[in-house]
Amino acid sequence: MTPASHAPAVAVDPALLRRRIEAMFARNPFVRPFDLVLVEAGIGHAVVAMTIADALMNAHGGAHGGAVWTLADMVFGAAGFYEGPMLTVGSDLTFIRPAPHGATLWATGRELTRKGRTGMFEIVVATVRDDPRTVVAAGTFTGRWYATAEQFEAGA
Repeated sequence: MTPASHAPAVAVDPALLRRRIEAMFARNPFVRPFDLVLVEAGIGHAVVAMTIADALMNAHGGAHGGAVWTLADMVFGAAGFYEGPMLTVGSDLTFIRPAPHGATLWATGRELTRKGRTGMFEIVVATVRDDPRTVVAAGTFTGRWYATAEQFEAGA
């Protein structure tokens, strides 16, 4: 959980936060074919699931690294959306093991630290939620909040 010092000045309604994140996913044409499912979202954390379909496979029989990275990027955006949309300015994602066809990947994002409009988040992608023995990829993503959620909804 994000430390209290990182919490936004205004309380965030969990149902409203979920609707806003789901709207962000729907507004992003690139990720529509990924069939992302927002499992959980709160201040500074989120869980997003994705099933590895044929279109997400690489030539070696595992999930394509670009698909895994995109899932990591989207859980990062979801975990930070309590303050509004974020732009990824840096990422370091290490691929540990392949994800097989048909597997459901569970991506967890957790805010590590924040200074002003910049935040750093830990991202873990695994085939079994919260099981370190099944981690497919892990790393950190850094981003900047560029608008409030209200500005984003208005088209910013």
